[in-house]
Amino acid sequence: MKLAIVVGHNARAQGAVRPDTGETEFVWNSRLAKMIDAASKDFPAIDVKTFFRTPGGGYMEEIRRVYGETDDWGADATVELHFNSHHNPSATGTEVLSSGSSSSLRYCEALQIRMLAALGLRDRGTKVVRTGRGSASLVSGRAPAALIEPFFGSSPKGQAATDEPHEMRALARAILVATQDAFL
Repeated sequence: MKLAIVVGHNARAQGAVRPDTGETEFVWNSRLAKMIDAASKDFPAIDVKTFFRTPGGGYMEEIRRVYGETDDWGADATVELHFNSHHNPSATGTEVLSSGSSSSLRYCEALQIRMLAALGLRDRGTKVVRTGRGSASLVSGRAPAALIEPFFGSSPKGQAATDEPHEMRALARAILVATQDAFL
Protein backbone atom coordinates (compact mmCIF):
# COMPACT_ATOMS: atom_id res chain seq x y z
CA MET A 1 0.00 0.00 0.00
CA LYS A 2 1.51 3.32 -1.11
CA LEU A 3 0.26 6.36 0.81
CA ALA A 4 1.13 9.76 -0.62
CA ILE A 5 1.20 12.58 1.90
CA VAL A 6 0.68 15.96 0.21
CA VAL A 7 1.63 18.92 2.37
CA GLY A 8 -0.98 21.62 1.87
CA HIS A 9 0.21 25.00 0.63
CA ASN A 10 3.85 25.76 -0.10
CA ALA A 11 6.76 28.03 0.81
CA ARG A 12 5.29 30.95 -1.14
CA ALA A 13 1.61 30.53 -0.17
CA GLN A 14 1.82 29.07 3.33
CA GLY A 15 -1.87 29.10 4.30
CA ALA A 16 -3.46 29.94 7.62
CA VAL A 17 -1.39 30.91 10.68
CA ARG A 18 -1.75 29.57 14.21
CA PRO A 19 -1.81 32.64 16.49
CA ASP A 20 -0.45 30.62 19.42
CA THR A 21 2.79 29.57 17.69
CA GLY A 22 2.93 31.71 14.55
CA GLU A 23 3.26 28.54 12.47
CA THR A 24 1.62 28.41 9.07
CA GLU A 25 -0.25 25.41 7.68
CA PHE A 26 2.76 24.70 5.47
CA VAL A 27 5.24 24.68 8.37
CA TRP A 28 3.01 22.79 10.84
CA ASN A 29 1.98 20.19 8.26
CA SER A 30 5.56 19.71 7.08
CA ARG A 31 6.35 18.66 10.66
CA LEU A 32 3.27 16.41 10.73
CA ALA A 33 4.36 14.76 7.46
CA LYS A 34 7.73 13.89 9.05
CA MET A 35 5.88 12.36 12.01
CA ILE A 36 3.67 10.29 9.70
CA ASP A 37 6.77 9.03 7.92
CA ALA A 38 8.46 8.16 11.22
CA ALA A 39 5.33 6.40 12.55
CA SER A 40 4.95 4.43 9.32
CA LYS A 41 7.81 2.19 10.51
CA ASP A 42 5.18 0.57 12.76
CA PHE A 43 2.96 -0.09 9.71
CA PRO A 44 5.09 -2.28 7.41
CA ALA A 45 2.26 -2.74 4.90
CA ILE A 46 2.12 1.03 4.27
CA ASP A 47 4.84 2.76 2.26
CA VAL A 48 4.71 6.52 2.87
CA LYS A 49 6.15 9.27 0.72
CA THR A 50 5.71 13.01 1.21
CA PHE A 51 5.06 15.38 -1.68
CA PHE A 52 5.25 19.17 -1.67
CA ARG A 53 3.36 21.58 -3.90
CA THR A 54 6.11 23.59 -5.56
CA PRO A 55 5.38 27.24 -6.39
CA GLY A 56 5.03 28.30 -9.98
CA GLY A 57 2.46 28.47 -12.72
CA GLY A 58 -0.51 29.26 -10.52
CA TYR A 59 -2.60 27.20 -8.12
CA MET A 60 -4.11 24.76 -10.64
CA GLU A 61 -0.73 24.07 -12.24
CA GLU A 62 0.77 23.42 -8.78
CA ILE A 63 -2.04 20.96 -7.96
CA ARG A 64 -1.74 19.17 -11.33
CA ARG A 65 2.03 18.93 -10.88
CA VAL A 66 2.01 17.50 -7.35
CA TYR A 67 -0.75 14.99 -8.08
CA GLY A 68 1.08 14.02 -11.28
CA GLU A 69 4.02 13.21 -9.02
CA THR A 70 1.84 11.05 -6.74
CA ASP A 71 0.50 9.24 -9.82
CA ASP A 72 4.04 8.69 -11.16
CA TRP A 73 4.99 7.17 -7.80
CA GLY A 74 1.98 4.82 -8.01
CA ALA A 75 0.09 6.06 -4.95
CA ASP A 76 -2.79 3.87 -3.80
CA ALA A 77 -4.21 6.75 -1.71
CA THR A 78 -3.42 10.38 -1.05
CA VAL A 79 -4.05 12.53 1.98
CA GLU A 80 -3.52 16.28 1.77
CA LEU A 81 -2.66 17.95 5.08
CA HIS A 82 -4.29 21.23 6.12
CA PHE A 83 -5.87 22.90 9.14
CA ASN A 84 -8.82 25.26 9.27
CA SER A 85 -8.97 28.87 10.39
CA HIS A 86 -11.84 31.26 11.07
CA HIS A 87 -12.22 34.85 12.25
CA ASN A 88 -14.33 33.56 15.16
CA PRO A 89 -11.98 31.81 17.63
CA SER A 90 -14.83 29.65 18.95
CA ALA A 91 -15.01 27.80 15.58
CA THR A 92 -13.68 24.33 16.23
CA GLY A 93 -13.80 20.76 15.03
CA THR A 94 -12.45 18.09 12.73
CA GLU A 95 -13.52 17.49 9.14
CA VAL A 96 -12.43 15.63 6.03
CA LEU A 97 -13.15 16.50 2.42
CA SER A 98 -13.89 13.80 -0.19
CA SER A 99 -14.49 13.72 -3.93
CA GLY A 100 -17.52 11.52 -3.31
CA SER A 101 -16.18 8.39 -5.01
CA SER A 102 -16.83 5.23 -3.01
CA SER A 103 -13.14 4.65 -2.23
CA SER A 104 -12.55 8.31 -1.31
CA LEU A 105 -15.60 8.29 0.96
CA ARG A 106 -14.51 5.04 2.65
CA TYR A 107 -11.07 6.53 3.29
CA CYS A 108 -12.40 9.89 4.49
CA GLU A 109 -14.84 8.26 6.90
CA ALA A 110 -12.03 6.15 8.37
CA LEU A 111 -9.86 9.27 8.70
CA GLN A 112 -12.65 11.20 10.39
CA ILE A 113 -13.26 8.44 12.96
CA ARG A 114 -9.57 8.08 13.81
CA MET A 115 -8.83 11.83 13.94
CA LEU A 116 -11.82 12.45 16.21
CA ALA A 117 -10.53 9.76 18.57
CA ALA A 118 -7.01 11.22 18.51
CA LEU A 119 -7.93 14.88 19.00
CA GLY A 120 -11.27 14.81 20.83
CA LEU A 121 -12.67 17.77 18.91
CA ARG A 122 -16.19 18.37 17.58
CA ASP A 123 -17.26 16.21 14.62
CA ARG A 124 -17.72 18.48 11.59
CA GLY A 125 -18.13 15.41 9.38
CA THR A 126 -16.99 14.06 6.08
CA LYS A 127 -17.97 16.45 3.30
CA VAL A 128 -18.23 15.76 -0.40
CA VAL A 129 -16.70 18.66 -2.34
CA ARG A 130 -17.08 18.82 -6.10
CA THR A 131 -16.38 22.51 -6.67
CA GLY A 132 -14.58 25.25 -4.79
CA ARG A 133 -12.16 24.95 -1.90
CA GLY A 134 -10.10 21.75 -2.07
CA SER A 135 -11.96 20.16 -4.98
CA ALA A 136 -9.00 20.15 -7.38
CA SER A 137 -6.89 18.19 -4.88
CA LEU A 138 -9.58 15.54 -4.64
CA VAL A 139 -9.82 14.78 -8.36
CA SER A 140 -6.40 15.57 -9.83
CA GLY A 141 -4.76 12.22 -9.08
CA ARG A 142 -5.76 8.66 -9.89
CA ALA A 143 -5.70 7.41 -6.28
CA PRO A 144 -8.57 7.86 -3.81
CA ALA A 145 -7.96 11.20 -2.13
CA ALA A 146 -8.74 12.90 1.16
CA LEU A 147 -8.13 16.46 2.28
CA ILE A 148 -7.99 16.68 6.06
CA GLU A 149 -8.82 19.67 8.26
CA PRO A 150 -8.23 18.08 11.69
CA PHE A 151 -8.55 21.28 13.75
CA PHE A 152 -8.91 25.06 13.62
CA GLY A 153 -5.55 26.73 14.15
CA SER A 154 -7.46 29.89 15.11
CA SER A 155 -9.30 28.13 17.95
CA PRO A 156 -7.95 27.75 21.49
CA LYS A 157 -9.55 24.26 21.55
CA GLY A 158 -7.83 23.29 18.30
CA GLN A 159 -4.54 24.73 19.48
CA ALA A 160 -4.74 22.86 22.80
CA ALA A 161 -5.47 19.56 21.02
CA THR A 162 -2.44 19.87 18.72
CA ASP A 163 0.26 21.91 20.42
CA GLU A 164 2.27 19.09 22.00
CA PRO A 165 4.50 16.66 20.09
CA HIS A 166 2.62 13.65 21.51
CA GLU A 167 -0.65 15.10 20.14
CA MET A 168 0.88 15.48 16.69
CA ARG A 169 2.20 11.91 16.90
CA ALA A 170 -1.30 10.71 17.83
CA LEU A 171 -2.67 12.48 14.74
CA ALA A 172 0.07 10.95 12.57
CA ARG A 173 -0.79 7.47 13.87
CA ALA A 174 -4.51 8.13 13.36
CA ILE A 175 -3.86 8.83 9.68
CA LEU A 176 -1.93 5.58 9.31
CA VAL A 177 -4.50 3.50 11.20
CA ALA A 178 -7.28 5.00 9.06
CA THR A 179 -5.32 4.06 5.94
CA GLN A 180 -5.02 0.53 7.26
CA ASP A 181 -8.74 0.45 8.14
CA ALA A 182 -9.82 1.64 4.69
CA PHE A 183 -7.45 -0.28 2.44
CA LEU A 184 -5.85 -3.27 4.17
